[in-house]
Amino acid sequence: MHNRLSERRPGFRGGATWPAAVFLWMLASLVPAPASAVNGARVLQVRHFSGPEHTRVVLDLSRPCSFETREVSDPPRLAVNVRLGRFDSLAPLSVADGLVTGIRFNSGRTRAQVVIDLTRSATFKCFSLPAGDGRPDRVVIDIFRPGSLGAPAPVAAAPPPAAVARSPRPFTVVIDPGHGGEDPGAIRKGVEEKDIVLAVSLEMARLIDSLPGYRAVLTRKGDYYPTLSRRVDLASEREGDLFLSIHCNTNRNTKLSGMEVYFLSLQGATDREARELADKENAANVVGVDPGARPDDMVMSILMDLRMSQILHESSRLAEHLLTAADNSDHVKGRKSKQAGFQVLRSLAMPSALVEISYLSNAEDRRRLQDPAWQRQAASVMVEGVMAWRRDEAALALLGDPPATGWHERYKVRQGDSLWGLARRHGTTVGEISRHNNLGSRAIMVGQILRLPGRGVSQ
Repeated sequence: MHNRLSERRPGFRGGATWPAAVFLWMLASLVPAPASAVNGARVLQVRHFSGPEHTRVVLDLSRPCSFETREVSDPPRLAVNVRLGRFDSLAPLSVADGLVTGIRFNSGRTRAQVVIDLTRSATFKCFSLPAGDGRPDRVVIDIFRPGSLGAPAPVAAAPPPAAVARSPRPFTVVIDPGHGGEDPGAIRKGVEEKDIVLAVSLEMARLIDSLPGYRAVLTRKGDYYPTLSRRVDLASEREGDLFLSIHCNTNRNTKLSGMEVYFLSLQGATDREARELADKENAANVVGVDPGARPDDMVMSILMDLRMSQILHESSRLAEHLLTAADNSDHVKGRKSKQAGFQVLRSLAMPSALVEISYLSNAEDRRRLQDPAWQRQAASVMVEGVMAWRRDEAALALLGDPPATGWHERYKVRQGDSLWGLARRHGTTVGEISRHNNLGSRAIMVGQILRLPGRGVSQ
């Protein structure tokens, strides 16, 4: 009888004999397990935010990972597979927002699976975000509602409605509560900027809607994050006449308090603090924006429009009226207006301002910001500023501007001049100045003589 236990196995020194089953078991024990215990990412938590256009699901991870997303039908659902992933203790989540019913978690040997149960088949996009600014690595899934931005267009458009007589269009104020959803904005002592600015913005909208001839449009009405480009698009789609982005301020100097108002600068911010703040706000658009978006291209096209000069003037006056209304109140102190290149202001073909209503970094301001009565007062102050600005603009329109007298003025360039500044002062564009003076570049030198449009007044 042949004894398998005594069979000699080649390759082992000392002539040891091994049964085949034992050899295979030892070989398998030397191969790392495919499960995620060694190298896989941990899914720390799963969060969701429901908005009017889409539901966002965010997976917070312990490290970067590879993943795949696929749609499954009958019943409709999305499966997100995190390769070699594993879950921390996570319980199923109920969403029930009309698009997503709930979120489930399945653990496997080679992946952690997040299942998003849907009410119907839906368009979605999925992307990853690196760790930074106190946030972990993330996988983001946006599921779009039918007919929303990102959802497929309907097969056939409905016929246009019959023309009807319309009443005069109301003056439309677009109010943009900053941040939202997974972007809380500044956080101090547990107070989140996104909650404060939403409360103030909702009150502003209520006050504006109560005024005859006025209408308010909100870029968000709940705790979700519209991308900065979407906020701009919404302002245009709703035919906004004015755009206000509402935020809370912070500073290392905890003694600073009061309201500051920013309007657009295409030449750069007016001071270091403004530059830092603009960079912070612009960085928020990393969450959910297409990497190929090129807002600067749009800015350059707007620069060539004569109306942009007027809009910047109107935005500057808007900032001053808002601060004056604050100074005239007993509720909030107006500090100063500044210019900064906030992305949410850069593509707007309408007067616009970004209002930092008070400082979360200041203890007294932070206490007031949480007070619903003070929030209503702050909203009232800003609405007063808007109304005063509109009265002022109407008065200026009645006065009119003196007519230009052609490109006959000879102007000697001074220290600190720029083509944009000269275009703004003379009611023209950078392109027109370049064309009339045969400029090969946008650089000008002190002492250079330029032809500019005159208005009958010596410069």
